[in-house]
Order: sequence, then structure tokens, then C-alpha cells
Amino acid sequence: MKKLSLSVLFIFATLIGFSQKNQVVSAFNYHRNGKLDKAKIAIDKATVNEKTVGMAKTWYYCGNIYLDIARSPLEAYKNLDPDALDKADEAYAKALELDAKKQYSEDIMQRMPILGEAYFFDGANYYTLGNEAKKAGDTTAAKQDYVKTLSSFEKAYEIYNKYGAADSTKKTTLYYMSYAAELADDDDKAITYLTQLVDIEYPEPGIYISLGNLYKDKGDNENSEKYFALGIQRYPDNLNILLNQINLYLAVGETDKALKDLEKAATLDATNPTIFFAIGTSYDRIVSDTTQTDEVREDAFSKAVDAYQKAIDLKENYFDAYYNMGAIYVNKAAVIMDRANQLDLNAVDEYTTLKERADGLLSASLPYLQKAHEIDPADRNTMISLKEIYTRIKMYDDLKKINAELGM
Repeated sequence: MKKLSLSVLFIFATLIGFSQKNQVVSAFNYHRNGKLDKAKIAIDKATVNEKTVGMAKTWYYCGNIYLDIARSPLEAYKNLDPDALDKADEAYAKALELDAKKQYSEDIMQRMPILGEAYFFDGANYYTLGNEAKKAGDTTAAKQDYVKTLSSFEKAYEIYNKYGAADSTKKTTLYYMSYAAELADDDDKAITYLTQLVDIEYPEPGIYISLGNLYKDKGDNENSEKYFALGIQRYPDNLNILLNQINLYLAVGETDKALKDLEKAATLDATNPTIFFAIGTSYDRIVSDTTQTDEVREDAFSKAVDAYQKAIDLKENYFDAYYNMGAIYVNKAAVIMDRANQLDLNAVDEYTTLKERADGLLSASLPYLQKAHEIDPADRNTMISLKEIYTRIKMYDDLKKINAELGM
């Protein structure tokens, strides 16, 4: 009786062991027949059972099943597990660790580029979601999606490097990593990846703009200038890199360097009104710089006027250019009147000459400020400037109108 009982128990234990191993076979068959939901149930049981958890085959099939779940075009299967790609990656790593006889290693290695590609497309999908959230005004959701974008691209890059991929694939992935890092506001990673792209001379001018501006935002103007300059060296005809370097120079008060670049920019694109406006504002700064000689300031005044006029000629209703053109005349008139007011009371003729010159400048400013007011009737700075001019040169009817607009 005891012997019979022991025999029954032995058979029962054997059947249980066979049943558990049969889960691996069932998972394989369900997977082969495209039934990913049932394949997942079977392989999940096999990966936690003591009889099959140590088998390389179990984890090999697990990797295959989860990879196909992640890549499935059917939402019902794709939604079986949101972490399917990570689980596939972990399963393949476990299979390689257990595969002492190398039965599955070669096939797993052949599947690694597919896994890397799946991570890459996963990142692309998150990028699309991020853009949609951003467009809808949900910046929090957008950033979360961009962080996931970066993570997926990084995982793809890790797999490509570890298991082999074409250099062009790795470089392209690195580029997308740098872009995703910027979108995710991970400046340190963005700088790291962009620097690597610069070092391998990745053929994209935008990387120099991104890197220069990231350093600029950090207050590291030395590195900012370094990468803008390197970008210009490698892409001497690229206007965007040049304009970003100009913005750096203007921000730190390097007017001479900015003007040099602006003059070059004007030769690269003689139809861009923004460039000529920037040239005008740069010369305008020199006009206002009292440390400069009168000769230098007078020359800068003429060049500023020419530049503003070119901007106006190139762009209809360019408010800023019209306003600045009027303002430069007004400011010069103010300097002359200040000089006149400091004269001795007996210097009547000289005072009269200076006042007439100042009034002439104010009159010259009027067409531009009036046009600026026409373009933007609500701008109070323009209205206040017009009020002062109308008062100075005794245009009382116009003064009355502008006072009414100002609510006075």
C-alpha cells in the first residue's frame, strides 16, 4: 500500500513537472499561431515556476513574445503590457546568461537590432504624443512624453552600441537623443550628446546653434562663442549660426563683433529685413555711447539710418524699424538741445543755430513715428514721442489729437 502511494506521488510529481514545462511549449505554440494574449499567460507562468525559471528556452520565448507584444499593430495585444519592450530586453539578457550551450544566443543577437528599432519607434511615438500635448497647451504632459522619448532613444542607442548596428543608425539615434533631451529640458544630457555629435562632425548645422545657446543660457559665454565659431567655420554660408552668434555678441555688449557678423549676414541674405534692423540697432548703440568720439558717433548715426531704411524698404509696416528710425532722430535732437541749453546766455546766434538743427531732426522723425503710430495705434511710447515733438515744433492741432488719444 505504501509502495503504491509512493508510486502515485512520483507519477503525480512527474506530471506536475511536465505540466510546468508544457507551459513553455504552450507559450511557443500560442505565439506561433499569433495568440499573444494566451502566449503571455503561459510564458508568465513559466518564468515564475521553479522547474522552468532556470531554462534558457523559457526566457528566449519570453523575449520573443514580449517583443511582439510591443510591436503588435493590434491595440488589444499592444496594451497587454505597457512595459513589454523592457521585459523583452530583460528576458533576452536572462536567456543569454543561462544559455551555456549557446542554443539561442545567435538568434537572440539577430533579434537585438529589431529590439533597438522597436525602442526607437517607441521614442518616435512618445515624441508625437508630446507634440500633441504641447499643441493642446498641456506643457506638463508634453514634458513627460518628451522624457519618455529621450529614455526610449537612449535605450535604442545602448542596444545598437552593445549588439552592433550601422554607424549611420547610431549617429542618427544620437542626434535624436540630443533633440529629445532639449525638449525634455535635460540641458546636461543635451550638451553631452550635442558635444559628441560635434566631435564626430555630424552633418547638421543646427547642433552648433543648440550647443551654443545651451551654454549661453548657462552664462558660459566662452563655450557659447566657441561652438558658434566652430559652426561658422564648418558652415561658413549658414546664416542661422551667424545670427545666433550675433545675438550672443549683442547680449554681452560686443558691438564691434556683432557688427562685423551683421555685415557678413547682410551679404548672405540681402533680402532679410531683420538683419538690417539688427545692423541699425547695433550702430544705434554706438551713437548712444558717449565714450566714442563725435566723428565715430556721427558715422554710426548715418549707418544706422541707412540700415533702418533698408529694413523698412524690405518689409511693409515694420513697426520696430519705423519707431527706431524716428527715435534715433529724436535722440540726436535731444543731444543737440542739451548742448544748446548749456551755452552762455549771450551766445544767441549759436543757440538759434543749434535749436534750428534740433527742430529739423524732430521734423525728420515725424514721418516715421506717425507711420509707427498708424501701424500700432495703441503703442503709448509712440504717442508720447509724437506729443513731445508736436509741442516742440508747435503743431498744436496734431498735439490736441494725440492728447485725446492719450486720454489727456
